[in-house]
Amino acid sequence: MDEIPHELIKSLMDLGLLESEAKIYITLAMMNNSEVKTLIEFLGLSKPNTYESLRLLEEKGLVSLINTRPMAYQALPPDIGLEVLLKTHIDAKEKAKKIFSIMDKEKFVPKSSEALWTVFNGESINYKIKDMIQNAKESIFMISSPKYIKYLENADTNLKFDIIIFSETSSFETLKEHFKDKKGNFQVVNEEDMLNIVASSKTKDQKQFEIYKEALLMVEYRNMIMLAIDDEEVLYMPPMSTDSLTAINTKNKAMTILMKIGLSDLTNQLS
Repeated sequence: MDEIPHELIKSLMDLGLLESEAKIYITLAMMNNSEVKTLIEFLGLSKPNTYESLRLLEEKGLVSLINTRPMAYQALPPDIGLEVLLKTHIDAKEKAKKIFSIMDKEKFVPKSSEALWTVFNGESINYKIKDMIQNAKESIFMISSPKYIKYLENADTNLKFDIIIFSETSSFETLKEHFKDKKGNFQVVNEEDMLNIVASSKTKDQKQFEIYKEALLMVEYRNMIMLAIDDEEVLYMPPMSTDSLTAINTKNKAMTILMKIGLSDLTNQLS
């Protein structure tokens, strides 16, 4: 048997297995079944670690004891085993979500310690965008590049939409196709026009205008999004050119209203 791919071990660890459990499950799945003695010799694990890992894998339903003398185990086929692991995570997620929803926050977090902003990084930003849109009850207000249009496709059609997409390539017809079953205000704004408007809103001096616009050209607008939901929550990711994206989010009523007013001023200039 070839050396076990590290990527496969890591994938199973991401699904909740310990490293030793992952190695044993992979080996058993490839062998179909094996004596414990063979597993220990092949993997170089200690005897106690091997038996404990097998016990945990058996609890998870991934392996079964098929013989006691000598002790031998059989693994679920990978396609079934992976579904078992995934279901375990989904069930745990739903259970945790339910418990979080009924917990009394006041008993755990003093009022003074509540954060004004929550920071999201990397892939968690996409999950947050999706979560906000799915939980919108009245309205969605968004200014972004075409990169984030896909998250609006499954939004409730009864919501009020106010969407501005800035792009050099997308047209209004393309945008209209995405939102043909939704009602509201939908615009596509040329990036150059947007830069001129934003720069002019910051300064009236021509020299300062050119400096400000030059600075705006250095940022990466494909990463930018400003999303306001129901006038209750705002997410903002600045247009930074970096591999490590960061977005800030707030449910603070005052901050949400102030940011929404700022957004409205900009959209009035773009209209």
